[in-house]
Amino acid sequence: MKNIIKIKILSIVAVCVCFTSCEITEPIDDQELQFQLDAETAINDESSVNLALAGAYASFKLGPENLTLVPNVLSGIGVPTSNPFLDLFELQSWQINQPLNSESSGSVTSAGMAGLYRVINDANWIIEKVSELGDGVFTTPGRREEVLGEAYGLRALAHFYLLRNWGQWYDESSIYGIALRLEPIRSGLALPRNNVADTYAQIHSDLDFAITNAPDLTEGFYMNKIAARATKAKVYLYQGNYPMAASTAKGLIDEAGGAFSLSPTFLEMFDNTSTDLFNNPELLFGLRGDMQAPLAFGGWDFSVAVNPAFINNVNAGTMTVGTQTINYDSDRVTSTTFNNFGNVFNLKRVDVFAFVPEENELVYFSRLSEVYLIYAEAEARSTNSVTTDALNALNAIRLRAGATTTGGDGFETYPATISLDQFLEAVRIEKMVEFAGEIGEEWFDLVRYDWIDGFGSGFQVSDFKASATDPNKFILPIPLSSIQAGGNVEIQNPSYE
Repeated sequence: MKNIIKIKILSIVAVCVCFTSCEITEPIDDQELQFQLDAETAINDESSVNLALAGAYASFKLGPENLTLVPNVLSGIGVPTSNPFLDLFELQSWQINQPLNSESSGSVTSAGMAGLYRVINDANWIIEKVSELGDGVFTTPGRREEVLGEAYGLRALAHFYLLRNWGQWYDESSIYGIALRLEPIRSGLALPRNNVADTYAQIHSDLDFAITNAPDLTEGFYMNKIAARATKAKVYLYQGNYPMAASTAKGLIDEAGGAFSLSPTFLEMFDNTSTDLFNNPELLFGLRGDMQAPLAFGGWDFSVAVNPAFINNVNAGTMTVGTQTINYDSDRVTSTTFNNFGNVFNLKRVDVFAFVPEENELVYFSRLSEVYLIYAEAEARSTNSVTTDALNALNAIRLRAGATTTGGDGFETYPATISLDQFLEAVRIEKMVEFAGEIGEEWFDLVRYDWIDGFGSGFQVSDFKASATDPNKFILPIPLSSIQAGGNVEIQNPSYE
C-alpha cells in the first residue's frame, strides 16, 4: 500500500536543487514554492523518501503537461483559440509547422523542456540518496527497491519525451539526441548532446531497472512495472525494432485481465465527474490532478481548441476494403468534444477552473489500448503480413468502440482480406481517433510513417497537414537561452541555427 502524501502547495519539489532548462540552472527558491528540502541531507528515512518521490511526480505538472499541446497542434488536431492564455505567436508557429524558438515567459516549449529536466533531476537525487540508504531504513518491506524503480522509470519517461520533441528520434544514426542527465545537478556545468543511439540505450537501461524493481500496478498514477513495459514497447516501435516491440506488447496483452484490462467502454475512461476515473482498468500510467496541485493551467480549451476540420474529416473518413466501405469512427471524437461559443472543447482534458474539480483531472500517458495498437503495427511490420493476431488486436479496439461484424458498410471491423498497406494505414488512423486530444501520439505516428518510407517519398506528413513540408521542423528548437547559458556546448537542431 503506497503512502500517498498530499502537499498543499501550487507545485512542490522535494529537493533543494536546480530548476534546469537543459543547460540552464536557476535556484529553485526563485520559484513560488512553499516547501523545500535539502536533498544532500534530508532524504534519510522512508517518510522523506516518499516526500521526495511525491515531488518528482509533482514536477510533471510544472510544464510537461502543457507540452502535450505541441504535437496536437503540429498534427492539426488542435488549433489556437482566438484569445489564448499561452504565447499566441508560439501557438501559431506550431499551427504552420514552423516552430518558433520562443524566449517569452509563457513559452510552452521552454517550460516543457525545463520541466522534464526537473523531473530527471528530482529522480537523480532520489536514485543517489536512496541508493545510499540501507533496507533497514524502510519499514515497508521492499519499499527501497520500489522507490528506485519508480525513479528510474520516471527518468526514462522524461528522457524519452525530451528525445521525441527535441531530438531526431526517428534516426538512430543521428548525432541529434539529447543531453542525458544521470546525476543530480550541483553546478551549472553544461553537457553536450548525446547521440540518438546512446539516448535510446539509456532509456532502455532505466526501463529495464523499473520493470524489475518498480511496484506492481495498483494505482495508475504511479510509475509501475506494467507502465514501464508498455513504454518499452513504444520505444522499440519508435526505433523501428518491430520484433521486440511486438513481443513486448504481446506479453502485456496476454497477461491482461487481472490488475489491468481494456476498459469495457470507451467513454467511461473520460467520465471525470467522479474519482472512479482513477480505477479504470485500462489506465497504466497517468497524471492526476489535485485540489492543491492541479494540472498545468491554460492549455486545452483556454489556449488550444479541437480543430473542427479534424472532426469533420474523421466523421466523413472511410476506407474501402474489397466491397466494404468502412468508417473510421462512430462517435469517439464527437462524444469527447463540445462546441462552446465557437471553440470546440476537448472533454478528455477539461482544464482547471472549467467544469471539473481538480481532483478529478487525469491525463493518460499510457493506456492498454495503445499497447494493442503498438502490437498490431509491429507484428505486421515484423512479419510483412497481416497476421490473425495483428488483425484481432486492431479489431479489439474497434469492437470496444461499438464496431459491428456484419461484413457490410459502416463502422465495422476490418476483414481478413485487408492488404498490408491498408492495414498499416488503418492502425495509424485508429490511433489518431482513439487517442485524439490526449498526448499527441498521432503526430509522432505521422513522422514515423514518413521516415519509414523515406522523407519526401511515399507516405508524407504533408499529405495530412499541408504546411508540414520540412522534416527539420518535425522537431522543436533547443531554447536559445539554454545554448547561450551553456557556452554553446550544446548544438542547435538543423535549420534553427
